[in-house]
Amino acid sequence: MSKTTKAPTGGSASKELFAYFERDPEQADREFFGRVAHADRRGFLRGAGLATMGAMLGATIPFHRNMPSGFLPIAFAAEDVLAGKDGLTLLNDRPVNAETPPHLLDDAITPTNRHFIRNNGIPPEDMNADAWSLTVDGLVGTPLKLSIADLRSKFEVVTMALALECGGNGRAFFNPPATGNQWTYGAVACSEWTGVRLRDVLNAAGV
Repeated sequence: MSKTTKAPTGGSASKELFAYFERDPEQADREFFGRVAHADRRGFLRGAGLATMGAMLGATIPFHRNMPSGFLPIAFAAEDVLAGKDGLTLLNDRPVNAETPPHLLDDAITPTNRHFIRNNGIPPEDMNADAWSLTVDGLVGTPLKLSIADLRSKFEVVTMALALECGGNGRAFFNPPATGNQWTYGAVACSEWTGVRLRDVLNAAGV
């Protein structure tokens, strides 16, 4: 006799999903996602249940067919893994890396909520930009130590539209395969950036 489980909906979806997996991960796989562990695959998934579950999160779950039974996908591991980044595809969760599907990159200027995420390390939880400083020393005429407030007040602030692309964009298609996050086409964006010119700072240091 089988039991049928109705998928949670609305704002309670994530919390109900967490509790379900905590109680019995393998049963959750069978009843919620429709996944079954097979001995001949050493517990790897069959079926495409997770392919459609991304709709709950607003993000695609890559390599869902190869995920081991009883594990909660990283896309559901936190309620706000990609807060403010609806539609991006998660590639990694520690640190978070995510790419933008090509159909969301049709703007002349990429909106912030559609800009890809690239992290080499886990960002600090608490950041105080007012305490940061830039030091320019060594073979310079005038050594400098500048706060962010100094940069803003002592140099011309400019805004430019610049394209930014991760060097690993397209890695998923390499042959032979390459290690690392398997970026497809979405590690690129053209955004407006505001700051000061490096040339102006180096001139002030006498370089």
